[in-house]
Amino acid sequence: MDRWANSNWKLPLLSGILLNLGYYTPLLIPNFVAFIPLLYWLDRHPAAGGFDRFKVGFVFGVVTHGISMHFLWSLLRFSWLGILLYLWLALTFGLRFGLFTMGMGWLRRRSGLSWALLLPACWLPIEWLQSFGDLRLTIDHVSNSLARFPFVVQFADVVGPYGVALFMLTANALLHEAMLSERRPTARRATAVLALLLTVVLAYDLWAWFRPLPAGATLRVGLVQPNIDPTIKWAEDTAQEQWSTLVRLSELVDEQDPDLIVWPETARPHPLYHWLDRPETYAMNDMSFLAGKLDTAFLTGVEYVQVRSRDDFDYYNAAMTVDADGVGRGWYGKVYLVAFAEALPFRRLLGPLLEGREGREWTLVTGGFTPGKHGQVLEVGGNTIGASICYEQMFADVPRAMRNAGAQLQAVITNDTWYGDTMFQRYQADALRLRAIENRSDFVRVSNSGISGFVDRRGRFYGATPMYEEAVRVRDVTLSAGRTIYDRIGDAVMWPVALTLLLAFVRRARG
Repeated sequence: MDRWANSNWKLPLLSGILLNLGYYTPLLIPNFVAFIPLLYWLDRHPAAGGFDRFKVGFVFGVVTHGISMHFLWSLLRFSWLGILLYLWLALTFGLRFGLFTMGMGWLRRRSGLSWALLLPACWLPIEWLQSFGDLRLTIDHVSNSLARFPFVVQFADVVGPYGVALFMLTANALLHEAMLSERRPTARRATAVLALLLTVVLAYDLWAWFRPLPAGATLRVGLVQPNIDPTIKWAEDTAQEQWSTLVRLSELVDEQDPDLIVWPETARPHPLYHWLDRPETYAMNDMSFLAGKLDTAFLTGVEYVQVRSRDDFDYYNAAMTVDADGVGRGWYGKVYLVAFAEALPFRRLLGPLLEGREGREWTLVTGGFTPGKHGQVLEVGGNTIGASICYEQMFADVPRAMRNAGAQLQAVITNDTWYGDTMFQRYQADALRLRAIENRSDFVRVSNSGISGFVDRRGRFYGATPMYEEAVRVRDVTLSAGRTIYDRIGDAVMWPVALTLLLAFVRRARG
């Protein structure tokens, strides 16, 4: 590795590749060694200038996201703007990683603090800040890379996703110091602390994995994966064809006597236009008839429009429930809208430039949806359900807010056809395992084209459907009763991380 340390791109390239192996392969080891090449380069170049550190971090970021954002190429089927989005995100994250590496190396030289403190103290605040604002994005958060190993992250019900990331980053740093530090006392101390950290985490994981979870009532849930191609889904003359597919598959599910059938995001082919001065228009007569016919409750995705006048309305990407008696019970509007797809970020600045342009591509960019209310839950069959939509599954605060609002079961409805047959499909489906552990809630994931299935309170995935095939599944799921420590305290783990960062700056000032 010494020969590679003389290069400004080989070691950050290796870190980027290892981090992607952690994201997208069923290998556990890369998660705990991905940052070691980067830390080794910084240790071998303690007097490197800020621009050199920035270049190393920039290479790390571009390589990491040049690979991890590969799924964006599948968007070229729908719009040439996909390539611009891909390049913009790769370069933006490269800039972020460059600033991170430059700042962390500077604090290391000035404060002398251990990497075990500095790596998470510099990384996690950036991740946390990235979860806010018009461009919020959490799909690259490193805790997601451990979600496919549910036994390893059972402690997420205490510390949440940033606590899981803290464990992973600290282990990277301690392993680096234990293996590669030139000072024996530092190596011995790092080995001892790493052994203690692993012992504590694994002891809790063993206890949480094998302890009996509180028994609760069950609900028999069926899911419908219709696999409707986007070119058909958005065509104006295919509504009846789509509806026939959904009804046919629902009748198959109904043969197994479910209490609830879940359809994916925007599954209902017709938007619901609700004129606020005409309460009777708040009705999905087709869904009500089907629910009554099958004597089964439904949860479906639907485009919901609240109309005040022809020129004044709110447009929601919504989830709605209909009870077995055919009565609609409520709705949830997607809170976190996808930038440049469902909503235009920085509307005051970009609106005059982009809105009103002709062409399908520009319509996709400007979106038009209105965000819903955070923590809103649905009632169906006397039970309370949280329904996240699409990439909201990547935000831990969405299901947590629903669990705190009383959700006994959680659903994720999505349409992931946009991402093609890429590794990202499995990655985001696995991320739901972490949400299930954080809240100790059963989840049902229903995708238009896959991957659909059920996740239990320990993060185990059941009944995963194949991609791009029609599929139905039915399973008895447990309704949650209590809240986890993470439900109660949220991302409190960020406080000691912030204090560590403050300590680094104080020590730098005194130095």
